[in-house]
Amino acid sequence: MKGLFPTCFRVSGYTLLILSVFVPMLMYMFGMITSDAGFIYSKLAAKAVIWISLFFIFFAKTVDEDEMTSSLRAKAAKFALFLWGIYYLIALGMAAADLNYQSADNSVGIYYMVMNVICFEFLVQKRKIEKKFGRKN
Repeated sequence: MKGLFPTCFRVSGYTLLILSVFVPMLMYMFGMITSDAGFIYSKLAAKAVIWISLFFIFFAKTVDEDEMTSSLRAKAAKFALFLWGIYYLIALGMAAADLNYQSADNSVGIYYMVMNVICFEFLVQKRKIEKKFGRKN
């Protein structure tokens, strides 16, 4: 799975991610969000920006993009899918215990992309360390 975006998208993805976390909070603190509708719109916008930024990070090419990096991206997606499945099953079990069906359907896609990014970053850093110390994969 090769990177789809240029390398600059990684930095812009992390920038958007940081902004999507802090801008809604600052807007609320300065009184720019005053109604329930404004809160809902800002929450939806923050989730959309988080989703886009995680796609930017995950699908941006790395500086030293090669076949190994592509295989790490695919491996990270497989690990994240596995972890997402475990998370979703636990969320469904907790929702069944609480008799609340809506709690299992809360931002599951975002958690999946977060797991993709975390697994990919871990595998890339692991590869760099192994390359530095001369280990073979």
